[in-house]
Amino acid sequence: MKKQYTPFKFFNSLVAQLQNSRIVTSPSLIKAFGIFGVVNFAVFYLLWNYIFQQEYNGFYPRLMAFAFCLPLTIINYWPEKIKPYISAYWYLAILYCLPVFGVYMFLENHESSTWHTNVLLGIFWLVLVTDWLSFVIILPAGIVVGWLAHYLIKGSVQLDLESLSGPLMNYAWAIVIAAVFSHRKELIRYEERIDSIKMLAGAIAHELRTPLASISMMSTNLKKSLTRLFESQENQGSTEPDKALMSMPERLNSTAKNAFTIIDMVLMNLKDVSGQDVSKIISMEYYVRETLADYPLTETEKSLINFNPTTDFEFKGDETLFKHVLFNLLKNALHYVKASGKGEITITLKPGRYENQLIFKDTGKGMPESMVPHIFDRFYSRTQHGTGIGLAFCKSVMSKFKGSIACESIENVHTTFILSFPVVTEFEKAVAA
Repeated sequence: MKKQYTPFKFFNSLVAQLQNSRIVTSPSLIKAFGIFGVVNFAVFYLLWNYIFQQEYNGFYPRLMAFAFCLPLTIINYWPEKIKPYISAYWYLAILYCLPVFGVYMFLENHESSTWHTNVLLGIFWLVLVTDWLSFVIILPAGIVVGWLAHYLIKGSVQLDLESLSGPLMNYAWAIVIAAVFSHRKELIRYEERIDSIKMLAGAIAHELRTPLASISMMSTNLKKSLTRLFESQENQGSTEPDKALMSMPERLNSTAKNAFTIIDMVLMNLKDVSGQDVSKIISMEYYVRETLADYPLTETEKSLINFNPTTDFEFKGDETLFKHVLFNLLKNALHYVKASGKGEITITLKPGRYENQLIFKDTGKGMPESMVPHIFDRFYSRTQHGTGIGLAFCKSVMSKFKGSIACESIENVHTTFILSFPVVTEFEKAVAA
């Protein structure tokens, strides 16, 4: 059946794509904007109408802005069914309440000095509540919509361009300043978030390593004790040892090893790879096998992985970084194969004349086409438990290797990652040797 999209659902989808690589606006900020907007549009209507005389007070435009802001004040109490549309509603609200409303009122009041100031305030207000990409999209869209609304209602728009030349320069400069500082604000928040995650990850890793090491040691001792016990019972003519009980220490050890691997992976994903030495010549087949041996796979998981290369190639890189790239791909693929209840993982080596490729494919859950362009962005995650740093790390490492990583996916069919490496020349091999 063909999917049907209402205009609001289409806008919500567009907003979701816009926000995919952005830091999501917090509910507290949305609520604060709603409260401030409700007060602002109500109070200033009364001020302009009864105290300070203004040519056009805009009862209906203000009423509409008030109506947009009112639901934002109770955002925490929205029904669960409509919460997925919060982002779309938020963008519609700031689009109307800031640029659209400001431009419309500016034109209705014949470019008065008061509304010159209000427009500038609206620009800086927009900076405070959006990231830089949203800002550069919403502002021009709002200007166009505000101008069109005035044109359609009044039938014509007459502007004194000569008197507007000075204010227009101020607007242009304000937009430049706003865009620069909005982008800088986002970078600062991004850096603060990275630092916070690093500190938290380091603290958790430190606290977990000691008990995990103890569990691993105790499982080894338990296995020795059980072996001696069952050997003693066999010598006395007792029944055969319980296989499930005998395998338990090994399973405990495997679980501890798995936890160690995840901790190492998270810490490595947060590492800055810019200073790493990537000059070593590495055999791809050898290190794929090494990685599969080091990753704590269960027997069932091992059966899902197909890696039988008929050829090999070399690349310049770093073993540890490359291992964690494959660790991330393995972790994600195994998760989605299990989640879909079907599929397998195939790793293929494809040498070429100008570049060599490692093709990592799983036939599990796949992903929607709209997600594919964003999966390498930091903090973008498809799951609630994900951090959104693993694939971003993979992209950084491949860039460090002078290569690239790309993704192709069809929902419910497959997800394929293509890792491309530059061909190692004979001269590079001679230098490395």
